[in-house]
Amino acid sequence: MKKDDVLRLLRNADSGYVSGAFLAAEMGVSRTAVWKHIKALEREGCTIEAVPSKGYSLKASPDVIMPGEVKRGLGTRTIGKEVLHYDEAVSTNTLAMDLAREGAVDGTVVIAETQTGGKGRLGRTWISLRGNLYMSVILRPAVPISKAPLITLMGAVAVASSIRRHCGVQAGIKWPNDILLSGKKVSGLLTEMSAEPDRIRHVVLGIGVNVNMDSKALPPDVRRMSTTLASAMGTPVDRTAFLRTLLNELDRWYHRFLHNDAEVLAAWKEQNVTLGHRVAVSGGGAKLEGLARGVDAEGRLILKLDDGTLRQVAAGDVTIMKKKL
Repeated sequence: MKKDDVLRLLRNADSGYVSGAFLAAEMGVSRTAVWKHIKALEREGCTIEAVPSKGYSLKASPDVIMPGEVKRGLGTRTIGKEVLHYDEAVSTNTLAMDLAREGAVDGTVVIAETQTGGKGRLGRTWISLRGNLYMSVILRPAVPISKAPLITLMGAVAVASSIRRHCGVQAGIKWPNDILLSGKKVSGLLTEMSAEPDRIRHVVLGIGVNVNMDSKALPPDVRRMSTTLASAMGTPVDRTAFLRTLLNELDRWYHRFLHNDAEVLAAWKEQNVTLGHRVAVSGGGAKLEGLARGVDAEGRLILKLDDGTLRQVAAGDVTIMKKKL
């Protein structure tokens, strides 16, 4: 995007100023086109000073994710082939499902600064404050439908790995789709799929990460259970840099999933905070309690109930109660 290119050149200006002639030559457009891009950046919140015979200087820019900045230096094979950004969306998952039906390529990433109808699990709403990361990835894996639930586990491994690599803090995975820091939720995933009886058409992997939001804006009950990357690090996080790390990790684990899904399960078990604990699982009007023993080859939680029987649970809300003695 030319607008992103203008912003990049302004940010990288050694002298602080870049002439309109230089911008036009670098981008292969007219100086009038450069001026239009400058005005578009100003409408998005950038403060740009124009000085005769010096050019343009970027004085301030908002914390907005720009696809050109994200893709610069991204070393992925599949994830991030296309990066689409919206200031506001009803839901990135809904938008990505629509795009997938229209033929969007494997690895397309959809990002929104905020969502008016963000989706959580079990029909819940995901509160989408500005300053966080809301994204959905379109995937077209050539795997049996029975393997589709492992995509959620794969995504959780990638998110937890990204947090450790980029932020240097230890993240844990709670089955099936929550990422925790010090026992509080920092990220969640939601997977949706379109399939035929014998094949997957496409999967949309939705990821929300609490990055820099003002937690005081959350309802008190949600605030008590949530945290942010900024809180964990004690400083605001560069969302674009973190997103690059996340896309690289997603790409790495997606290809591992395609070629050897046992590696995904092994990594998930290593990073989990559920297994070995007594848990309560609720969903569909039923509630089970028991010891979380493991996950099976299709990502279902294996519970050992108090009478000694084993139950496989495909979905539900998990509350970790206490360690089994």
